[in-house]
Amino acid sequence: MRRAATLLMMALCAGSAHASGTIACVSDDGASVELTLASLPVLSVAGATIAAGEGGWTTLEDGDGQPVVVGQAARHGDLVVVDFTDPNIERIVAELRLLSATEEHDQVTAGTLRIAGQGAHALTCVGP
Repeated sequence: MRRAATLLMMALCAGSAHASGTIACVSDDGASVELTLASLPVLSVAGATIAAGEGGWTTLEDGDGQPVVVGQAARHGDLVVVDFTDPNIERIVAELRLLSATEEHDQVTAGTLRIAGQGAHALTCVGP
């Protein structure tokens, strides 16, 4: 029930497809990712928050969690790839891989989140 409520809340906050907005993802084991995307011709992550287990990471200066930066981000058709590094860009902290499928009015997005030294999580997402 809690997971369904979380997904519903994320869906209400999500932006439209192919525009700036938010992609929000959750896993069955409690991990979550929220990406705020800028509206540019290339994938541009304007902000991100990651939570898993007892850990939290963020690109936001005023956000809760350990600081991370976007080391690289790309969109290849329906695939979104984002790697987060420590602020000195010396090591990858988390890898996010999302795949979307659209048919008429239906769109689904799912993926994986790997956090170095902690584990991997299967994600279900809402958003552009």
